[in-house]
Formats: sequence, structure tokens, C-alpha cells
Amino acid sequence: MARPEFVYPDFIEDNDADEIQERMMENLPADISDMEGDFPFDFTMPTAIEISQLIQFDVVRSLMIAFPEYAWDEWLDLHGEQAGLTRNPATKATGTVSVTAESGTVLAEGTIFAVPGTDFNEPIEFQATQETTYSQNETKVIPVEAVIAGTKGNVAANTITIMGTPVNGVTAITNANPTSGGTEEEDDDDFFERIAAENHDANFYVGNDADFIKWSKEVPGIGDCIVDSDALNPGIVKLILVDSNGSPASAALITAVYNHIVSPNDRSKRLLPTGSCQLQVVAATAKTIDYVCTGLVLDSVTKAEVKTAFEAAILEIYSTAKTDNTLRYNTLRTALSNITGVLDFATFTVNGASSNITLQAAEYPETGTITLTLEGE
Repeated sequence: MARPEFVYPDFIEDNDADEIQERMMENLPADISDMEGDFPFDFTMPTAIEISQLIQFDVVRSLMIAFPEYAWDEWLDLHGEQAGLTRNPATKATGTVSVTAESGTVLAEGTIFAVPGTDFNEPIEFQATQETTYSQNETKVIPVEAVIAGTKGNVAANTITIMGTPVNGVTAITNANPTSGGTEEEDDDDFFERIAAENHDANFYVGNDADFIKWSKEVPGIGDCIVDSDALNPGIVKLILVDSNGSPASAALITAVYNHIVSPNDRSKRLLPTGSCQLQVVAATAKTIDYVCTGLVLDSVTKAEVKTAFEAAILEIYSTAKTDNTLRYNTLRTALSNITGVLDFATFTVNGASSNITLQAAEYPETGTITLTLEGE
């Protein structure tokens, strides 16, 4: 749900410093000079500046934070609290590290492994989530999680190759698979969407599709939820999950959503209506979408800036595409052309074609490559 643009009230108009001072000069007694440079003119300008800021900045911001549609940061958090919601924090990436070590080596829980730093990037650290003891010379797979929450913890395979503090006996370290599940703190637009849904659907609590989507998004790191009811098995509800990076949800997120809704260890916190259905929670199947645009004509922006803006725009389109399981070519093309600074382009293809892409029920679009070529390149 896109947040509406704030419309300035009429009483904000005609209140810049010059206009205010002009009205002050008109109200001077007739026998006092209003000439520019005289004392009354010079003395009233500072007051006019302060009044202008009060009206055009402070009053406007006060009006904006009064409504969740226009509020931001801590002010939006207060609206969330009124709706019984809190902003989802960033989540930590998880994965495994294969460590080869000599017999007798003990790697304590909390042992630090890392992606080496460079001249341009700090090391990315991960900590072991369990103690591991080697009874012989062997390789063991150790579960790890990022030390710092966020998307930086989502690293490629074979990049975690060093220890924070070397341990005698360790001879080799690597991660055979990428780490995943690291997400940033919920942004204002996504948090507002949940607040709006809570306020609009405050009376919902019957286990319909809207409830399952709302409950899933209450778990930090969840970006989208697709409810797939099995027509042949009406007692089963399947939730297909995507994280806030637009990727299939990790195993940790899947477990967190299931536990949040079913609460198997504390039935007093259960959201799922008792006896209503069997809940299945799975990760979406990623359908890779590649983009190629040629002949780009840009004004005051770089290709990198256009790519970043396009990546953000298409994430919103992916969510709405699941309404009818169709990723529409014209919607994607318009998203590119609407980016500030994009004046024109020659060709634009999605997965090598200029047509819509049909998605299966469990499929969710995932951005593959975005290739942009400037005019003349």
C-alpha cells in the first residue's frame, strides 16, 4: 500500500518571510516609515523569518506526525504502539561453516568465523551457535549466525575463510553454501502497511487470508506471505513466505512464523483458531527474473543510481504481481521509465522477451541480473 502524498493545507500558503513582513509593514501606523533599510523594516524581518518557519515547517511537521500516513521514524512507532504493533527489527543471517580440525580440538559456542576484510570493507563476522568437539581429524559442519543483524550477513559460498581468533588445530574453514535470512529493520512504508491493515481489519480474527498475512508479517524479516488454500484438502492452509529482501524465506524464518501463529509451546498465545485447520509453512520457490535495457539516455544520474532505484521499485511490483500470479511487462517497463533522470531507452526485455510472465502459486519473482547499457555503448 503506497503512502499518500501530504497535501499542504491552504492556510500554509502565502506565509514565507517576505510575505509576512509585507503584511507587518502594511499594519504599521501611517506616521512610521516602512521603507526598506529603515529601522522598522530591519527589526521586523527576524520576526517574520521565525513566524515563517513556525508555520511552514513546524506546523506542517506537527500535522504530518499526527497521522500514520505521513509520520516517520519514532513518530510512526508511536502510531504502531496505538495499534498494538512494534516495528520489526533487523534479523541475523544464518548458515553453516565446514571446519576441518585435529583430534582434541574444541570450538566453543560463540567462536568467531569471518569473511576477511579489505581496504574498502570491514570483516563480516559470524559466531558458532553450538560447541563442537573433534574426537579425530575430521571436517564438521558448524551452524553459525551473523554477529550483526542486517543484509550484510548474507554472504556468498566459500567466503567465510578465517577465524576471529585463531584456534590451534584448525586447518581449514569455508562455507559450502551462502548464508541467508539477514534483513534490515522494517522501513516506514512496510510498517505503515501493517498499521493500516491493523486499523482497517481490527475486527478480523477469524483465520481468513488477511489474518494469516498479517500474522506472518508480524515476524521480523518477513516481506510477503502468499496464502495457498488446498481445494482438495480444505483443512490445510499453506503459507508461502518471502523475506524482506525478496528472497525465499530461510528455515529459521519459516520456523519463526509457524511458532508465532501456532505457538506450540504456549497455547495461550496461539493465533490460529483452535481446530480450524492444519498449517503448513514453506519458502517460496524463486523464479529468477533478468532485465536488459539498452540505449539508456540519462540526465544527472548514473547507471548505478538507476539500477538501485529500479531494484527497489520492482520489489513493490513483485508483491502486487501475486494478486493474479502475473508479472506484467508494462508495469515493469513503466517503473524504469518513471525513475528520475531516465529520459529514454531503446529496448527493455524481461527474461529475454517483451511479454508478461506467469507465476505458479508457489513461485515468487526474484531479481537475477539487471543489465543497463547507455546510448552509444
